[in-house]
Amino acid sequence: MLLALVGGVACSSSSKTPMADSSAGTGGGALAGSGASAAGAAGAGDSAGTSVGGAGVDAGSSGRIEIAGASGSNGSAGAGGTGASGGAGPSLTVTLAETSEAFPNPLKGFRPSRYIQDTSFKSYEYTSTYKQYIPYSALESSASDSVQKIKDWSNANWAELRAKNLKVIPRVVLVYPGTGEYWGDIPHDGTPNQWNTPELSARLAAFVAKLGQAWDGDARVAAVEMGLWGKWGEQNIYPDTVSGSDRIPPALQQVLGDAFSAAFEHKKVLVRYPNSFQSYSSFGFYWDSFALPDDDNAGGGTGIVTRDLWRTQMQSGEVAYDWGNQTNLGGTPNGTLSSNANTDYVIGYIKKLHASSLGWIAEYVPDNGAISANAARMQKAFGYRFTIKQATFTTAVGAGGALDVSFDVTNVGSAPFYYNWPVEVSLLDAQRAVAWHGLFPGTDVTQWLPGNTLTVHGSFTPSVPNGTYTVALEILDPAGSTPSLRFANANYYLGGRTPLGKVGVGESPADQELKPFDQLKGDHSLSY
Repeated sequence: MLLALVGGVACSSSSKTPMADSSAGTGGGALAGSGASAAGAAGAGDSAGTSVGGAGVDAGSSGRIEIAGASGSNGSAGAGGTGASGGAGPSLTVTLAETSEAFPNPLKGFRPSRYIQDTSFKSYEYTSTYKQYIPYSALESSASDSVQKIKDWSNANWAELRAKNLKVIPRVVLVYPGTGEYWGDIPHDGTPNQWNTPELSARLAAFVAKLGQAWDGDARVAAVEMGLWGKWGEQNIYPDTVSGSDRIPPALQQVLGDAFSAAFEHKKVLVRYPNSFQSYSSFGFYWDSFALPDDDNAGGGTGIVTRDLWRTQMQSGEVAYDWGNQTNLGGTPNGTLSSNANTDYVIGYIKKLHASSLGWIAEYVPDNGAISANAARMQKAFGYRFTIKQATFTTAVGAGGALDVSFDVTNVGSAPFYYNWPVEVSLLDAQRAVAWHGLFPGTDVTQWLPGNTLTVHGSFTPSVPNGTYTVALEILDPAGSTPSLRFANANYYLGGRTPLGKVGVGESPADQELKPFDQLKGDHSLSY
C-alpha cells in the first residue's frame, strides 16, 4: 500500500469500495502525491481540450493530435510497433483543458427544495440534488408503524430520481409553521414543554432507527438532515424556550446524536447548529441563514469554521431572504445573482465554509444575462470540481500486453466529494460504445481535497479484439455501476466519459483524433 503526503494530508491507496476489473483483464494501481508526475513532459496548452506531451504538438482548432516523439517503456518509437508481448508498449502524454462550462454534478451545486405542499420535483438548470421536507406523520403515525411504511412512501415519492440522475436530502419535520403540524400520535399540548418530554425522546429515537433501516442503503438519498426537533426541523423553537433556551436541549442532543450515529453508517448526517452536538464529529451542518451577517456567529458560519469538519462532513444550508441584513444578498435569489458584488459575497462564504450546496437561492430565474452568468460562476464554486490536468497512457498493446493509464487530477472546487465512488477506465469502439472497462484499485476520491493535485495510476490487461479504441475515464455511481460524476474537462463524450486518446490493440492507431466533443450541461442521458 502506497502512502503519500498530499498538501499536508496523508492519503492512502486503500479503499472500502470493491475494485475488481470488470472484464477478463486484471488491474493494479497506486495513488501518489502532487509531486509525482506522469511520464513525459506536457506539451503546449490546447484550447480544444488536449495536447500531446513530449513533442509538444498542439492539437489546435482541429482537435487532431499526431503521435510524435512519445516513447514507451520498451524504448520503441511513439507510433511504431505494438509493444512487447506481455509488457507495456509505447506511451503518450496529453494535457487536458478545464471546461469553461458550469454543469450539474452529483451532490453539489444549487439545491432546490421540495416543500410539503409540492407534488413533484421542479426542474432547475443545475440541479443534481434536492432537499425535501417530509411530515413525520407521512412516515409514521403510530409507534406500531413498520419500516416498510417509510420504504413505501419513499418509493412512491422518489420513483423518478434514478432515471434522471437525481438524489434527495430528506428532512423530516414535526412542525412547519404556516403549513401544518405532523405529530401523529406523539403526545403534544401546544406549549413549549411538548418539545422536551420523555415520550418525545423515546419515540424519536425509535423512529430514527427505522429511518436508518429504510434510507441508509437507499441510493436515492444523498445525505440526511437531522431535522425533527423544532420549527421547520431547524432545531429551534424561537421565540419560545424550553429549559431556558430556544435550542434543542442537551439531553435530546444526546438521544438524537446517538440514534443517528447508530442508524446511518453509510449516509452523511447534517445538523442545524455547530454549537450543538459538539461531542459528535460525524455530523455536518445545514446553515439555513447562509452568509447572513445576523447569523454569522457561534451557531452559524463562525461556528462552522471553528468546528472545521469539512474534510469529512458535508456543509450545506440555504440563503435566507426573509429576515436580517440583506445588503449583500439582495433580498431575493435574483437579487443576489443579478449583482456581481452580491454573487462574489456568497461565493466567498461558499469557499470559506467549503459548502457543497445551497437552497432558496437555487430558485432564481435565469435571464441569459447577468443572473445566468453569475449562477454559472456560483455553480462552479460549489463543492468539488475535478479536472484532469495531464494523462499518460499506452498507445499500442500487443497480445497479453499491459495498458498502463495514469492521470493527474486537481480539485479546483471548494469541498471534497464525500463518498468513495469508483474510478473507471474504458475502451470505446468507433461508435463510442464500451468494449471493455476496468476499475482503478486503491483510488479514494474522498481524498481529492480542494487545491490538491494527485496522480492516479493503473495497469490493466484488456481482453478485446484487435483494433483501435479510445481510452476514456469516468467516475461511477456504485448504485448502478454507471458513469455519473463528471470531470470538468473540455474532452467530453455523452454518457459521462472523458476521452484521453487512442490505443491500438494488435496495431498502432493512425491518429489521435477525438472530436467532436459534447457539452456537459446538456447531457441528460445519465442515470444510476
